[in-house]
Amino acid sequence: MRTFLILIFSIIMQLSFANMASPIREGTISSSAFSSRDIDIFKEKIHIAIDKEYKTAAYVIEYFIKTDVDGKQIPLLFHARGYKGDFKIWVDNQEVKLLDIPSEYRTTYNAPFEKFSSSFRLPSRQGESETVVIYWEKNSGFVYELNDLKYFEANLTKGEHKIRIEYTAKVWTDVSDWVKKYSFRYSLSPAKNWKSFGSLEIILDVTAFNSLLTTNIGQPTIGKLDSVAIWNFSKLPADYFEIIYTPKISGFAKALIVITPVGLTVIIAILIVLLHFFSIKKFRKNEPTKKYSWVVIAGSIVIPFLILIIYMISYVLIDNAIGKEASSYHGYTFLILILYPLLLPIYWLIMWWTDRIIKRKINNAL
Repeated sequence: MRTFLILIFSIIMQLSFANMASPIREGTISSSAFSSRDIDIFKEKIHIAIDKEYKTAAYVIEYFIKTDVDGKQIPLLFHARGYKGDFKIWVDNQEVKLLDIPSEYRTTYNAPFEKFSSSFRLPSRQGESETVVIYWEKNSGFVYELNDLKYFEANLTKGEHKIRIEYTAKVWTDVSDWVKKYSFRYSLSPAKNWKSFGSLEIILDVTAFNSLLTTNIGQPTIGKLDSVAIWNFSKLPADYFEIIYTPKISGFAKALIVITPVGLTVIIAILIVLLHFFSIKKFRKNEPTKKYSWVVIAGSIVIPFLILIIYMISYVLIDNAIGKEASSYHGYTFLILILYPLLLPIYWLIMWWTDRIIKRKINNAL
């Protein structure tokens, strides 16, 4: 009986997770800049300050560059979207305007962006825009066209300059597990195509949020991940940088997650089936010669349906134990009800056979 129930609920679990939307709620998408071949970037400094609710983060990114030419030029290209407010740029402490790439510059051929051509993939057909791959997740790159990037123009003298970018990023939310996971992401992969790479400094300020976070780039060089942490790199540590926060939950909620909805349903189902069995046995002791048992019939109709409902409710039970940080991302659990016409006759046959055995033993004893 127990093996049968486990098999049924394993099938149910697979059906319940069918046809769901993406579990990732995208926040701000931003990355290191794409650099012109006329530019040496000898340091990138990323300062990230998390707000007290872990909903937004203030980004201040500085590029310390050296240019080999004089005059008006486009030193950097950016990809950023979904940010809150404005995306501001300063060149040597003078604010400049961020511009969208015009449609007439679909390719870098004979365009102001030809010096960036080493960063881009050539188009497969004439008239198509050049593309670039940016990484926001592990082993997962996304292709963007040149038109997806932004630029600015600056009159630079030959020598060293500082470019500063400021914007407010929105948090990413991953609801693929029982508990929501929040993160801020910043792609470092464009730096692979820089003319040169000097050093990278990342400063993470969590003093306003005051909770322990994790990252994908290991422990900081200086400081702690629950206050101010600083990393220093002489080469790229990863394709992207992710700051992750997973809310804490109670021990009771953790135990329910370990048991799983299938486990909870099996436990309760065993108790209900045992209760039904003893009710059948009691009925037969009182009515040993009666042809049909209404206890078998009623239980066979009600109990399979009740077990399926318990399975659905178990998700709600676990979500309530987790609280407001529950992902509630469980697919169409009501689809398990399509198994009722299958479960009912199987359960009825088992209980009918059980009733016959009990009836035979009682009559033989009389």
